[in-house]
Amino acid sequence: MTARRIAFRLLAVLAVFFPSTLLGQGFSPEEAVKRMKMPPGFQVKLVVSEPDVRQPVTMSFDDRGRLWVIQYLQYPTPAGLKPVKVDQYLRTVYDRVPEPPPGGPRGADRITIYADTQGDGRFHKVKDFVTGLNLASGMALGYGGVFVVQLPYLLFYPDRNGDHVPDGDPEVLLSGFGMHDAHAFPNSLQWGPDGWLYGAQGSTITSDIRGISFQQGIWRYHPRTRAFELFAEGGGNTWGLDFDAHGNAIAGTNWGDSVMLHQVQGAYYIKGFAKHGELHNPYAFGYFNHVPYKGFKGGHVTCGGIIYRGGSFPPQFENAYIAANPLANAIYWHSLQPGGSTFTAHYSGDFLIGNDTWFRPIDLLVGPEGSLYVADWYDKRINHVDPVNNWDRSNGRIYKVEANGTRPVSGLHLSSLSSLELVGLLGHRNEWFAREANRLLAERRDAAVIPMLRQMVQDRRDHLALEALWALYVSGGFSDALAESLLQHPNPDVRTWTVRLLGDAKQISPTIQSKLVTLAQVDPSCTVRCQFACTCKRLPGKDALPIIAALLERTEDVDDSFIPLLLWWAIESKADSDREQVVHLFDSQAAWHNPLIRRYIVERLARRYMAAGTEADLVTCARLLSMAPGPKEADLILQGMEKALAGRFLKTIPGALADQLAEAGKKQSSNLMLVRIGLRVSDAAAYERALRLAADRTLAAGERVSLVDVLGQLHKPDCVPTLQRLLDQAEPANLRLAALSALQSFPDPQIAEHVLGLYLKLPGELRSRAQSLLCGRLYSTRAFLIPVDKGQISDKEVSFDQVRQILLHNDPDIHRL
Repeated sequence: MTARRIAFRLLAVLAVFFPSTLLGQGFSPEEAVKRMKMPPGFQVKLVVSEPDVRQPVTMSFDDRGRLWVIQYLQYPTPAGLKPVKVDQYLRTVYDRVPEPPPGGPRGADRITIYADTQGDGRFHKVKDFVTGLNLASGMALGYGGVFVVQLPYLLFYPDRNGDHVPDGDPEVLLSGFGMHDAHAFPNSLQWGPDGWLYGAQGSTITSDIRGISFQQGIWRYHPRTRAFELFAEGGGNTWGLDFDAHGNAIAGTNWGDSVMLHQVQGAYYIKGFAKHGELHNPYAFGYFNHVPYKGFKGGHVTCGGIIYRGGSFPPQFENAYIAANPLANAIYWHSLQPGGSTFTAHYSGDFLIGNDTWFRPIDLLVGPEGSLYVADWYDKRINHVDPVNNWDRSNGRIYKVEANGTRPVSGLHLSSLSSLELVGLLGHRNEWFAREANRLLAERRDAAVIPMLRQMVQDRRDHLALEALWALYVSGGFSDALAESLLQHPNPDVRTWTVRLLGDAKQISPTIQSKLVTLAQVDPSCTVRCQFACTCKRLPGKDALPIIAALLERTEDVDDSFIPLLLWWAIESKADSDREQVVHLFDSQAAWHNPLIRRYIVERLARRYMAAGTEADLVTCARLLSMAPGPKEADLILQGMEKALAGRFLKTIPGALADQLAEAGKKQSSNLMLVRIGLRVSDAAAYERALRLAADRTLAAGERVSLVDVLGQLHKPDCVPTLQRLLDQAEPANLRLAALSALQSFPDPQIAEHVLGLYLKLPGELRSRAQSLLCGRLYSTRAFLIPVDKGQISDKEVSFDQVRQILLHNDPDIHRL
């Protein structure tokens, strides 16, 4: 533990016992601003505070510069529902699923609009758009209304006339978001550059939308087609989502010293697997981690993070990741550096230190003038571990952090601009204008701007070419003919997004497919190749697999952080639907020696087919074994098969696979992996050989242990004598330990007698395992406790956990002993 962490934890402990003398808390809005510390050249201004805003959880500016805020006053429990089950992670099951508003229980949440009517930077005009919401956690403006996540729904409140009064009841767009934990609800709704509405979801809820089940991840919804997709699965307890200048999705987290995740299309990310379960694709066989990060600061949680592209801060902040840490009462900023198809990050400095333990920054937002707006929950507590409802719902603040000399922006009304004028905003130095212009163009789909946008994307070489491509796409001007030319564009971001937009249709023409194969063979950008791999997962096998084959030839990507696993996931998605074409990827000897294929594909593919376990799958394993050009390649397949068989036994296997395993055994007679696989597929010869080899002291102890582990799982009584002989003092300790573990699953009373007779001769590290064996049976528990009672075995050797196991027998004699 570093000195910084020790100091931080010591301060946290002291703050509990001496809060008023050590750390500040509970200040007035004006005093709270005075206590804040920021980098030189910045100032903090209070723009709205209680009672006009309380418990702000997310913010959004409309095209006129008015601020919309969800006041999350119902948090953390829904109104009108009764909890019927709560687990150890505080995930709650309620007695029913509420009806959508206005039919369901009325809560305390509200969406409020704030306007600066005096030009002084303060929001004086306050108007509620809708009240009575019941745990509304996300919001986005657009399409003549407001998209709102109120669990378990994604709702749309129409306001076509713009009078800030809903035209009627909300429309239910999606249903099935999980309701188990208000800290993990869908959040951070953002318009993607491609016109989809993106959202994040945290860790401790499970959603099931149109048959797609997931916990944490990034999801998206298309307002025109009404399609729903899980964009990427996994991550931390994400509360925060933004897009960088390249269109990459950057998500927040609550994971140790990590700061962010770079979420790419169709990928799988780390989860708290013990807490939340495995990934929903059982054949993922891998996942991406957080963005590699250096320079610990804050740690554990980043909320409401944004990639700053507001144009008014000093140059070093442009494209920096600025994120809040409500647990540390601070906001930090971080720098990103390219690294292959993704990037790395490092701590760059404190951005805003509250010096106030009630300062709880939750959401960050860039405003029209390029300043950073901060939603401050402002409460003495920020977590839900304590079930006592002592939240202070009377407070809430929103601040503006601006660089000195920042000029205010007034008179905004972007929706009144012509479409051509909106196109002119795509190159604005404050990306807020470009995003608003893109959103409005997506709503209009004005064909009149398509020629101009097409010319821009073809002629420009800079970032404006990418902005023009996004606007062209959302305006309906993207076509195969244009895509063909853009695949040769000098800007790799344009090529990347051309590949992505083609793949979003989930089908491509033969002409485009041919172009994509050629580009995959020669494109010099790893970011383009990364998107190719993402897109191939979406396309039909007949179109995707030739592209995949070309990408597998790009062996310069073997050490890339993303591309190899993305290629595996693309292949896995075709393993059933296009089995023959997948197997044909291994037709040549060159393929078997390809480092990408050897390191990432062969073993996983064999594991996938063996894990699926149908007759066709097992026959495919046999085919792969028959195609392997040598023993090293065969071993890769066998390793995958063995991993898939862990904890499983097959009574029968197809003759083709039995023959291939036998043939492999002839070629590799000393390969114990074949023996272990033989045990798991009920090969009698393998069983007899395993008994002999387990007792063979000329073999390495680790190899013998691997056989003993499988023998113990088989539960065949005739292997007990062999296992008992392995408890001999002359055997290595790790082998004796494995034998004790294996014997534990056999009910034979003689085993317990044998182990009890050896107990006093066992070294200390083996006695605990022997106790587990003895105390797992009623009769041997009594036999074990008698010498303990007589003092022949020290009672100090018996752990508390072992005593608990003993008491589970619920036997009077044992209780007496």
